[in-house]
Amino acid sequence: MSLPGGPHITLAVVPQPLVRQAWESNPQGTLATVLTQAELAVSGMHRMPERRVAHLAGRVAAKSALLHQLQLGGVPLAAHDLGLCQIMAGPEQGRPMAQLPPGCPACDVSITHSHELAVASTTEGGRVGVDLERVRPRGPGFLEDVFTAAEQDWLMHCQRLHGRTPDELWSLGWCIKEAMVKCTGHGLRDSLLQVGFSRWTEQGVVPAAIPWLTDVPEAFSRLITLHPTRPAGGTVTGLIALGRGYALAVLHAAEAASA
Repeated sequence: MSLPGGPHITLAVVPQPLVRQAWESNPQGTLATVLTQAELAVSGMHRMPERRVAHLAGRVAAKSALLHQLQLGGVPLAAHDLGLCQIMAGPEQGRPMAQLPPGCPACDVSITHSHELAVASTTEGGRVGVDLERVRPRGPGFLEDVFTAAEQDWLMHCQRLHGRTPDELWSLGWCIKEAMVKCTGHGLRDSLLQVGFSRWTEQGVVPAAIPWLTDVPEAFSRLITLHPTRPAGGTVTGLIALGRGYALAVLHAAEAASA
């Protein structure tokens, strides 16, 4: 989909129970048609089954997003034509990276997972960051650790404006900050209080329902321009969403900032 200002991102959502079923029935079956043997093997670093399933689901989502993004640009590939690795050291340790054949445009990719869903987003220009959280109660200590007073006031204003619950907006605010860290590079060594925004400007509803998230009548989704309180290396735009008990933020930074 196109974000305010023109950048295009691709978003893919994968239910973890489907990946769990595929893994438990035959690891070399359906999953092996999407993920390479190296990618399947890397998932073994997670000893707990639920973490391994989340890792696999995130990689399946990332490959789906990458394949669709490249196809839209006239570069059709099969799943095994591209790979996924991750940064192994430094402030961005764990950040996924796309390995593409020569001649393909460079793509940035971001992955998140929570509860029973995995989400990935990718773009061909700039950097993208995505975060998904299950909506749950947040105590006063959480608010003080994560949000400035101005951010709390803004989130409460949005909660009243759109008739959402406070827990939904606190979870959404957390997602926005985590997505900012991923797409701008700021805050990689700092607390989330050092990654701030004053507000966002809503630019319209998201043009299509996001499967397993906003495909219900009570869902909320908006395209936004975010207004960071510190330089973010260019314009930050994206989408925010609430639905099916989840909060989601996908942000795009026109230029990568130095960490």
